[in-house]
Amino acid sequence: FAADEINLLSSTRNLNGNLNQEMTFQTDYQTPIGERQLVEFGGKTILRDVDSDYSYFLAQGSSGAYTIDPNRPAGALDYQQNVGAGYLAYTLQTKNKYTFKLGGRYEYTDINAQTVENGNIDLPAYGNFVPSLNVSKNIKGGFIIKAGYNRRIQRPGLQQLNPNFNNANPQNISVGNPGLSPELTDNFEVGVSGNIKKTYLNMSVFRRITDNAISQIRKPFDTSGAVITTFENVGVQRAWGTNLFGNFQITPKWTINGGIDIVYAFMEGRTTGLNGLSEIVTNEGVNINGRLMTQVTLPKGWGIQ
Repeated sequence: FAADEINLLSSTRNLNGNLNQEMTFQTDYQTPIGERQLVEFGGKTILRDVDSDYSYFLAQGSSGAYTIDPNRPAGALDYQQNVGAGYLAYTLQTKNKYTFKLGGRYEYTDINAQTVENGNIDLPAYGNFVPSLNVSKNIKGGFIIKAGYNRRIQRPGLQQLNPNFNNANPQNISVGNPGLSPELTDNFEVGVSGNIKKTYLNMSVFRRITDNAISQIRKPFDTSGAVITTFENVGVQRAWGTNLFGNFQITPKWTINGGIDIVYAFMEGRTTGLNGLSEIVTNEGVNINGRLMTQVTLPKGWGIQ
């Protein structure tokens, strides 16, 4: 077609303003018991408030002014996440150079959410116990052998929670899921570290397991072929890897350090096929990262990296 034969029938605009506020209060205490024991405990509170206001506009023709789209009313999400946590840790050093550290943290998360169009969203509160265990031993030559286990919590982000329908591309619509739960990852690690003359080395191997990973879900939106993308706790992630780090002192003022990470990762999620049924999809592969840095200390407080 010639350029003057193409007419723009209409265009849409989606505005979404976000405000994210966070306050943290924390207190910690530790006290030794004798010469070889240590007790630590404390508490932490995190108050998060997220506001998201969104609206849709429509313009007719190629030069029409944008006005509120009557078919898609504006909306707003008011989201409060309050986390209260307490922890207790105990450390013991034995006479034969073993160090044991056992700890636990309990987190309670209370969530309140409201939208203009639907009112209160029923999101249950949840509690998570986060244990940790670390064992280390000094061996000959100044080396230290370490083994540990801990659990980590990764809460969903605003874009994953926001129920605003982003349809800037009407064939690829995205919307968040306010009902998402946090990801829980179990980490296992074994390592050794120490000095060989002027070189410091640290080597470790690890395993990470996540069974409720936040995964993107895509499914047909309507009969026009449009696809909607949202998020659910249906992902599975497994990772095995090794890390090697070294620091070498060439002179008292010149050092070189670097490392390499090799990780094999397996991921599993769900999607909706063309037949409308849920399908399991997987991906796996090896990721290699390397880094190298040198640093020189100069007179009068200057340095080069």
